Amino acid sequence: MRKFFTIIFILIICINNLFSKIDFSGQIVDLSDNSPLPGTSIRIENTQFGAIANSKGFFIIKNLPDKLYSGTLIISLIGYEAMKIKVDFHKNINNIFKLKVQALQVSDIVVTANKKVQSIQEVPISVALIDKKLLLDRGINRIDEALKYVAGLELNQGNVSIRGSSGFSFGVGSRATLLIDGFPMNSGDNGDIKFDALPIFNIDRIEVVKGAGSALWGTGAIGGVINLIFEEPNEKANIKYRAISGFYTEPRYEQWKFTQSPSFNSGLNLSYSKKFDKLSFLVSGSLYNDEGYRDYDDSKRYNAFTKLSYEFSGDNKLKVLFNLANEDHSDWVYWNSLDSATRPPTNTNRNNRIESNKLALFSEYSHIFDDKNFALVKFGINQTQFNNSYDISNPEYRQSKASSYYYDLQGVSNFTLYDNNLNFTYGFTQTYSDVNSFTYGNRYQSILALYTQFEYNIPNLFTLTIGGRADKEITKNIESELVFSPKMGLNIPIYEKMNLRASLGKGFRVSSVAERYSAIFLQGFEVLPNLDLKPEISWSYEIGSNYQFDLLDNPTEIDISIFNNELENLIEPTFTNNAVSKIQFKNVVSARIRGAELSFRTFLFKLFGLETSLTIMGPRDLLTEQILNYRSEYLWYNRLIIPLNNIEFQLDYRYKSKVQNIDTQLGLLVKDSDARVAMNVVDARLIFDIKKILDFPIKLTLNANNIFDYYYTEMVGNIAPTRLISLQIDGEF
Repeated sequence: MRKFFTIIFILIICINNLFSKIDFSGQIVDLSDNSPLPGTSIRIENTQFGAIANSKGFFIIKNLPDKLYSGTLIISLIGYEAMKIKVDFHKNINNIFKLKVQALQVSDIVVTANKKVQSIQEVPISVALIDKKLLLDRGINRIDEALKYVAGLELNQGNVSIRGSSGFSFGVGSRATLLIDGFPMNSGDNGDIKFDALPIFNIDRIEVVKGAGSALWGTGAIGGVINLIFEEPNEKANIKYRAISGFYTEPRYEQWKFTQSPSFNSGLNLSYSKKFDKLSFLVSGSLYNDEGYRDYDDSKRYNAFTKLSYEFSGDNKLKVLFNLANEDHSDWVYWNSLDSATRPPTNTNRNNRIESNKLALFSEYSHIFDDKNFALVKFGINQTQFNNSYDISNPEYRQSKASSYYYDLQGVSNFTLYDNNLNFTYGFTQTYSDVNSFTYGNRYQSILALYTQFEYNIPNLFTLTIGGRADKEITKNIESELVFSPKMGLNIPIYEKMNLRASLGKGFRVSSVAERYSAIFLQGFEVLPNLDLKPEISWSYEIGSNYQFDLLDNPTEIDISIFNNELENLIEPTFTNNAVSKIQFKNVVSARIRGAELSFRTFLFKLFGLETSLTIMGPRDLLTEQILNYRSEYLWYNRLIIPLNNIEFQLDYRYKSKVQNIDTQLGLLVKDSDARVAMNVVDARLIFDIKKILDFPIKLTLNANNIFDYYYTEMVGNIAPTRLISLQIDGEF
């Protein structure tokens, strides 16, 4: 039977290739001076057809079906206002498209919210975007560092919390799904995000979808989805480099000083990319060495990343991603005390290290049947491994190796209903995790799912989205039910560049292997297994609006949203009765998180740019009527940009209100566990663009992270990064 379907599929491809084809070409230029805009992305809405503009701004979309008479182009480039324009593909003469510079605005195009390319103005849910310029300017070399600047997000020592969805869980489990170019990267054993494994140098943008995303992305997307979108090569060979080196300044308190010389943090990134006729590839490598701002807190890591694409024809394309990473770092959790906040506990074994290896290989084959239908076949493996250097007989020895196999069969069809477009996305997916672990035992976990989504658009009136996903966990000795996650969204354009959005969605998360089977000792704590864990469930509601306009000739954007998240059976690490040091993951929390979020951007008097976002939340435990543990109620993030000819000055100010509640029993094992304050951190940088002066491809950035050396804790018993002064050199040929 499988051979029969394979033969039918091949015959469909062959027959489809017999039909006549056409090419559509054009040039993308700057509206103000008609200069070409290389690297511009051109996509035909609701299809897989597209191209990237070359070094002179020219593009060709090849092998379009002859019967495709017209369609809507979505043209986007970071720093420019996205364009949506209806075109006739048979009138292929002098197609010149002019883009307008858009101050402060990052890319207007997103793909994560609905598994398709669309304008952010059409999405019915809140989406935050981080473009590659922001990553480069801030000297960021880890994804978690980038997420600290996103409105409504906070990091609790590796745990991503989107609008209060997560607290702290000892690095186990995640209520956000992490993707690279649409492929899942959460680990198969811990279910967490391995931030040290993720390549960052060639990211085009990061998309953060806020709110339950399980209807399309499945388990883990209970709080939202984070997708890393990588650059597409063009015909001109491109070499990029970045070198960064800095030092942590000496602590102000004498008892915190642990070294006679500064501790350094350095990194090196290199990449090469090029597009040939049918083949395009991107290869990059990174090295990082961080001596740490605390005693015995050093790490070394490297990363290698490759992205290959091959166009068999205009209808068939293969994409392959490969990622390899390694890290070696120290192994301790909580400080010795507040008086010695930069030191580990006295009895820490300084010869013990944690070594981890990560390997990911993903492939995607896309086939366009005609102008109305296309299909994607995805397959990949994500492998993670870690162990410490203790002997296997030591009670604190930890080791695990997990291989997650993923495949997804996705179809997209477009119909016309009452002269309007109806987009239908549907598919089948499976994730199978095979865990071989001293810490968790030899386990496996399999999750099967069917998903579908309809999107009906009446131009200038509304876009309605309705969809759902059914998931079933099939794991030995684990009873599980079929979980259905529906979603519904509505986007209404009020008038040009102002829209109203509303959404409702269900999220769920099955417990990770680590949460069920953990049996470890760590710094005085013992974690016990629990095979009776139930899936977490959430319902996410949101209403919001986005408005882009000119305020006294100053480009301005306002986004406001009101949200409510209902969460049941939240899995939290819980101290067991009558045992201070014993912890077990349990379904203990029913919660409600209500809040509002306001973001504002403007570029005033053509002199300086200003961005600010305020998130106000009420994260409540419905059983105790208390504020949820490890959550802040107020997040206020700000950015100031002052361009001065060839120099640009930037300033970031981030505020998080004091965490009110923690696990009180931590105080019995962790000294000064109640030492918590609000976060008030200022980052500053000066950017010197040498290319504008000497026409040499080099840019210098002087960074000062936490410039006022403000002391606070990101997590109980863990002082946050202190002041880091660094110099960054980057450029491209």
